[in-house]
Amino acid sequence: MEKTDLRIRGIAHAAMAFVFAMLLAFSTAGAAWAASPDEEKDSAGNVFASAEDYTSPSENKIDRDFYWAGKDLDLASTETGGDIVIAGMNLGVSDSKAGGSVRAAGMNLTFTNVSSGSNFTVAGQDIHLVDCAAEGGVYCAGSTISFSGSAAGGSFAAGKVVFNGTIDGDASIYADAVEIGPNAVVTGTLHVGSGVEPVIPESAQIGALEFEKTVDDTSVDEAEAAGVVTFIDVLMKILGVVGTVLFALALAWLFRRPVEGATAMTRSHAGRMFATGAIALVASPLLFVLLLCLMITSPIALALLFALVVLAMVAVPFAAASLSRLALPRMNRFGAAAIGGAVLGIASILPFLGVLVSLVAFIYVLGYVVQVVWSARRPSPDDAAPNEPSNGPSEAGAPAVLGSSVVTLPSESKGDGPQHAADQQRRV
Repeated sequence: MEKTDLRIRGIAHAAMAFVFAMLLAFSTAGAAWAASPDEEKDSAGNVFASAEDYTSPSENKIDRDFYWAGKDLDLASTETGGDIVIAGMNLGVSDSKAGGSVRAAGMNLTFTNVSSGSNFTVAGQDIHLVDCAAEGGVYCAGSTISFSGSAAGGSFAAGKVVFNGTIDGDASIYADAVEIGPNAVVTGTLHVGSGVEPVIPESAQIGALEFEKTVDDTSVDEAEAAGVVTFIDVLMKILGVVGTVLFALALAWLFRRPVEGATAMTRSHAGRMFATGAIALVASPLLFVLLLCLMITSPIALALLFALVVLAMVAVPFAAASLSRLALPRMNRFGAAAIGGAVLGIASILPFLGVLVSLVAFIYVLGYVVQVVWSARRPSPDDAAPNEPSNGPSEAGAPAVLGSSVVTLPSESKGDGPQHAADQQRRV
């Protein structure tokens, strides 16, 4: 038999043990819980029981099947004409006999001197079968399994298996650690799949041993995973550089005026831009928290957060498109943007320099935005006008300034000199 077939068969047996135990045990849980708090016997001779702590049925001999679901079970000196199907947390069965199969699922399962007219199908965490006999097979899946008893066949899958029983036929063990006891007997072939070949005591009687060494593929898997991670990392970095170049070209094409405005502002007021950006970077989190504290200003806080996120996303491409015009003034804006995007894109993927480049680019863009907003809301010096009206007469055709409005008086005036001019200025 091929080793692959042995592995498949062992996994199949373990899966069948678990699935059958869970399905068959818990399929009866509903009927057991629907019964009275202690137990109930139906007209077919089956006994259903459900309780947190359950010892033994009122009748030691049950005509057909026994079903139980609960927390702790201590079943002793019980004989059934059919199956024993149990599910819970801590299961203990001793000195009992099942005319059919024993199927159990739980956390801690201990069977002592229990016989079955068919199979043992058990799934759980810690499984101990002590002096148990099965006319059929024993199929167990769990974390730790110990078996001492007899059966016509068996399959065990766990982290650790201690085998010290008798199998009148073939047996399969798949575990990280396998321990063969001195009283172990396998008349057929014992298939063992483990990382270490088990030591067979001289007193043990094993017809034939087929050992399949399970190779620890952890190192191989780690190497393959590291290779995949490295490939993905390199690919993402390449895509990041290409994306920065394309983004810089798009900004140079679609947002030409802001890009050239940032270039001109950097040429004339670079220190002011970076200082303003640094101050805004420190003040933005504080402003966000203050705005978020009040219900009426919370939408403004969310809008501020969204604006900061957008600026952080476009910071490096925008800086590449604008600053490249300073470094390459004779090149057209698209060529300069492509070169700037490539340079800053490569710099931004480097381990330490990347964080610094991204931070400086964000401060740069943030400073430019703050300067533009401040300049837009600040009145121009040309718009300033005196608030006091002129006391002297206006000459014909000369402009008169009232507040921020500038008007021109007609060239011809009627009336008497200064008084008429004053009256006309008041009317205007």
